[in-house]
Amino acid sequence: MKQNRRSRGVILTLKGWDKLQGAKTKAIVSDRAHDGFTLEELSSRMGLSLHTVSRIQGRLEPIDKSSLQSAFPAFGLELCQEDYTRPSPPDELEMRRACPQYDWGQAPNVSVFYGRSVELVQLREWILEQQCRLVALLGIGGIGKSSLAIRLGLQIQTEFEAVVWRSLQNAPPVEETLTSILQFLLWALRLDTAIAQSFDGKISKLMECLMNHRCLVILDNVETILCSGGQAGQCRPGYEGYDRLLKCLGEAPHKSCVLVTSREKPRAIAPLVGEQTGVKCLRLGGLSSIEGQQLFQQKGQFTGTEQQWQMLIQHYGGNPLALKMVAAGTQKLFNGKIASVLEYVEQGISIFEDISELLECQINRLSVVEEEVMYWLAIHREPVSFAELTEDTVTSSFKRLLPSAIKSLLQRSLVEKSGEHFFLQPVVMEHITRRFVERVSQERRDSLIQNIQTSISYSPLPNPCFDKSNSQRLHSENSKATPRATIA
Repeated sequence: MKQNRRSRGVILTLKGWDKLQGAKTKAIVSDRAHDGFTLEELSSRMGLSLHTVSRIQGRLEPIDKSSLQSAFPAFGLELCQEDYTRPSPPDELEMRRACPQYDWGQAPNVSVFYGRSVELVQLREWILEQQCRLVALLGIGGIGKSSLAIRLGLQIQTEFEAVVWRSLQNAPPVEETLTSILQFLLWALRLDTAIAQSFDGKISKLMECLMNHRCLVILDNVETILCSGGQAGQCRPGYEGYDRLLKCLGEAPHKSCVLVTSREKPRAIAPLVGEQTGVKCLRLGGLSSIEGQQLFQQKGQFTGTEQQWQMLIQHYGGNPLALKMVAAGTQKLFNGKIASVLEYVEQGISIFEDISELLECQINRLSVVEEEVMYWLAIHREPVSFAELTEDTVTSSFKRLLPSAIKSLLQRSLVEKSGEHFFLQPVVMEHITRRFVERVSQERRDSLIQNIQTSISYSPLPNPCFDKSNSQRLHSENSKATPRATIA
């Protein structure tokens, strides 16, 4: 009888779980529960046992619907039919628990995670419901692409026969990446097959695995195999094999999903993206003011008005990594006072060099034309149209390259777009402005040095036979012949 009752239980759907997590996050901020709610606090708030609360959050063991009817109102929510579902058969769950086939390698710890509930819902919709073959997570450095990909993978890993995460941080050759992935998949899927030596053979074997089995493959930091100084998304010389790999993963039908993270959209993916193609791209924006405050609170106590918080987080574009740096610096330099940081921000003074280094890494990848566009956008300081940027250009070659430069900057997530206008995030504008001033100063210094060198090269050399007494005599005679004007 007990087993029959358990089989009639329900679990939260992914949508219902996100709904509850979002409400809990808001309650954490409003209640100023800096370390989140403990299991005991949740139990007291929901009026449920510790064991039941744990099962609700785990989403693996069924619970009575009445438990959810207690949990949701505790956070001001209404339980809807789409918020819960019947769990998978017990045998399937037990098999997945007993034989986990996950290889997370050196993936970072994401136990501390903020926001992204909307993005998680969208990604799960694409991967689990629409069963997309290839998904790209894009965004500027530090925006949280890697953390989101890992968080998502951990949440949905039980839906796959095998999960493998690999970082391209050190730009490994494509053959090395393929071999590493295949070694794990062939073992995890119990396939007694040797790995081919050729590049084509490796791709063929990988596609065979992905077609016959439901796998999740995560490729992190793809931007490292893309070239700098040219159009965004092009592979570096010697790394063209990744183009072929990504194109194959997006074009060929298979039952798996490959999730990639990158600061730039790889050129091989761009033409494949579409509503019905099974290939999607999600560009990450910054955290909200509430989520940013929650991140700060993990670093200690801070004081500031709601308006000051909004100004600070907006200035740094809600970038999680930048905000972590600002939070640490604010504690060390200003004893947690947000107003003190804003005084420097309003003067355009950069006090967090770590953030400048983060941006400089991306600016150094730009082409000459892209860099010039960034300077013009910083000079305007307000959103400008394409026509206005065209008017700023001087040479015809610059005008011709302007459309592709703007498109490339958008793909790099360095330029924002609103309607027909383009602009920079405040922290990016601050960095570009300082960079421009330093460049102009350097050019002036170089010009001055060149003028001095030119002057020296044209000065007559001293005559060793020229007597000093003769010089004084000639000077005296010249003074008499050509008297100098004096000021009375």
